[in-house]
Amino acid sequence: MLRSIVVALLSLISGSALAVDTTFLLVNSTSYPINQMSISQHDMQMWSPNLFRGPVIKPGESRQIVIPASQLVCQVDMRLGFADGTPPATWQYLNLCNLRKIQVFYDRYSGITTARYDE
Repeated sequence: MLRSIVVALLSLISGSALAVDTTFLLVNSTSYPINQMSISQHDMQMWSPNLFRGPVIKPGESRQIVIPASQLVCQVDMRLGFADGTPPATWQYLNLCNLRKIQVFYDRYSGITTARYDE
């Protein structure tokens, strides 16, 4: 019994040691400067705190984004906020565990979000 508990604890500790931050390149192909980013497990709409750091990402610019291991869930929705104060836009069904680069597009008038991404 004690041996089972020790093995379980060691498994938990080693699993925590393997948790690492993930990074990807975010390319702003919208017409609006981005100043906020949150993620939520897909279809849960329980948004993380703002993960965005630094100056805004202007249209046409890109930035390396770091998702802390504590926030990492593979299948997520991503919500981006814009510096001009208009409502945020959401991109769904992203796999952060494989994501290397994402180029986001947004048509504010139709509300349609699209993306191109590399895994």
